Amino acid sequence: MDFLELCKRRESCRSYADEPVSDAALREIVEAGRIAPSACNSQPWKFYVVGSGSESLSGMRQAAQIAGNNKFAAKASAFIVVFREKPNYSERIGQVLFGREFSAIDIGLTVENMALCATSLGLGTCILGMFDERAVKTCIGLDKKDKRKVELVIAIGVPASAEPRPKKRKSTEEIAVFVK
Repeated sequence: MDFLELCKRRESCRSYADEPVSDAALREIVEAGRIAPSACNSQPWKFYVVGSGSESLSGMRQAAQIAGNNKFAAKASAFIVVFREKPNYSERIGQVLFGREFSAIDIGLTVENMALCATSLGLGTCILGMFDERAVKTCIGLDKKDKRKVELVIAIGVPASAEPRPKKRKSTEEIAVFVK
């Protein structure tokens, strides 16, 4: 499948089949995240992987659901918890000079790499920004003294449907200006 087709197939999967995700697939997905670009090569991420055989899977399924949202997470077969690490010196200077949190951009890049990799393996993902952070930290074995913030949680599983939903996106003309 070519790259644009891969991008078109990637979606926020909200319906999973009752099938496990292999550890090999999860390792490949993490590798895709590991090699993502980052400002000043800071690599400001740390991933905690809760696989299909993990004792923490049930707890993660609950922690991913909050305020009546993300009910589909109860069927996800795996999760990747994404932390943003402290920025390195070069990145902090960039923040001061340019007023941008480059590490937040970097987290988006690494997570998209992982989502695309999962799609290429026939898996579905949903990138979650709402979850019970305290419960997530407990599930992955972190204590209350750990002050890092969970940035995102990626729910992963085998999609219940082989065909992605049609995408509803603005046209190229609505979102791009080709400067002459």
